[in-house]
Amino acid sequence: MPSSPPGALVPAGRVEALSRVPDPRDPRGVRHRLATLLAVGVCAMTSAGHNSLTSIAEWARRCDQAVLARLGCPYDPFTGRFTAPGERTLRDVFGKVDAAALTQAGFARLTALTPSSPCATAPDGVREREQRRAHRAAAPQGDARPSRWAFAVDGKCLRGAVRADGSRVFILTAVRHDDTLTAALREIGAKTNEIPEFAPLLDQIDDTGLADAVVTVDALHAQKDHARYLVEQRHAHYLLSIKNNQPKFSGQLRQLPWKDVPVLHRSKDRGHGREEVGEVKVCSVDGLLFPHARQVVRIHRKRRRAGAGKWQTETVYAVTDLAAHQADPAESSAWARGHWIIENTVHWTKDVTFAENASQVRRHGTPAVMSTLRDLARGALHRAGWAHIVSGRRAHTALETALTLHGIP
Repeated sequence: MPSSPPGALVPAGRVEALSRVPDPRDPRGVRHRLATLLAVGVCAMTSAGHNSLTSIAEWARRCDQAVLARLGCPYDPFTGRFTAPGERTLRDVFGKVDAAALTQAGFARLTALTPSSPCATAPDGVREREQRRAHRAAAPQGDARPSRWAFAVDGKCLRGAVRADGSRVFILTAVRHDDTLTAALREIGAKTNEIPEFAPLLDQIDDTGLADAVVTVDALHAQKDHARYLVEQRHAHYLLSIKNNQPKFSGQLRQLPWKDVPVLHRSKDRGHGREEVGEVKVCSVDGLLFPHARQVVRIHRKRRRAGAGKWQTETVYAVTDLAAHQADPAESSAWARGHWIIENTVHWTKDVTFAENASQVRRHGTPAVMSTLRDLARGALHRAGWAHIVSGRRAHTALETALTLHGIP
């Protein structure tokens, strides 16, 4: 294996964190460390325009010797140069990497970082614009800040990826509400669906992170086994949306005496060209057809486009195991609203900014690994204070800036 020259930089930061990902390769003949290849993928993905394996390899080829040394690339004593990985190497290795382990390593690294304001090296106009965006994102919208961590669980189809048997590739992810960091990711097999993958997904989050936290899910995952798993095995809590896919249970919720229950919380929100008004009623219950259920939340929403006169109304129900003294209506409303950050922010950003649905990589586990690299790049930019990921990627087009963002000295 090629050695390093005297005085070579020792990779740290992101490379050190990624070294915890198990290397699936036979150690014989390995030239590039797995952590180095993954760091190349994350750093390239952070830069605007690098959404595919081909563009990641092109990014690596543009790296000068100092950047390759910082990434921990192998040194060839015969040529006296560091060697960049090629597209074939990246393609072969990314197809074998465990996306779940990569997500865990990246989440541990990002949560150890202190969130900051937009990069001080950004131009004044860009920095001021990002500060305004961050301020709007942090501004209260009528919901109190919850006292517990919350994780949203939802599935996503990688539309451009198709397996050899013609089946689509789906992933299931758990995203933390407050900072939109992806805490766990699991690829769903061709012969199964999201429901049996729920517990294995959350098993990736240790008890320290999940205990006493709230897990929010949509109606598909409003399963009794999921509720028992969260409360009895993981000592966590749930807020589950209930729709007509469970007719008996949803009918029981609609028949509760809501006319006699006062509105306990109101919220108003304006953004993205629309305005929304929400009213929350909460009813403490006993004997529901659901394990550990203690409260039912009824959220009545009215929304319309800005300037329009006609409102569209929607009434949704959710059930939680938290009693009234453990979660007030404002917190329940915040968790219910916060759940959709996984679609409105995370999935939307990956599709639009990183062109995830246009990606046609399909070799083994490569689609899930590429999705994880997008999560890590997005999370690093968000952690650094970039409210607008497109601007953040443009600001890190220079090779050195991407390495600095990820803590590679």
